Amino acid sequence: MQQRKQPQHQSQQIFSASEIAEFEYCPLTWWHEQFEPLARADTEEIFARLVELEVEHGSQAPTLPEYQVGEQLLLRRGAFEQGIQQHQEHADEVAEIEEERVSSFTGRNEDGARKLGRAALLILLLALLLIAASLVLTLITH
Repeated sequence: MQQRKQPQHQSQQIFSASEIAEFEYCPLTWWHEQFEPLARADTEEIFARLVELEVEHGSQAPTLPEYQVGEQLLLRRGAFEQGIQQHQEHADEVAEIEEERVSSFTGRNEDGARKLGRAALLILLLALLLIAASLVLTLITH
């Protein structure tokens, strides 16, 4: 039997320690960063691509390698934290507006309640005055 010599590649790529660490952390993400344009896309483009995959594949989208790589890229960029922070800021703004609306509504109700209470007190006083006047007239006429 003859042994075949495997040709050796003279131009082998040399990887840094940080690249090896990235590969160890997530080989799929590393591979896509090396070879895929998705890794070079900005955050908005990646989010748009994930939405496209969700529309195309429905609930199966998260199981797709491209989707998982997109999530990993966004995670590494801190896009989810940024999105969560933006969502929280928006929720806080909405809560403030709602609180202002409720307090202004409650304030109007308090003003209305005061007016209603005053009107009821006035009617009660008028009723007592009429009763007193009728008693006085009854006593005078008898």
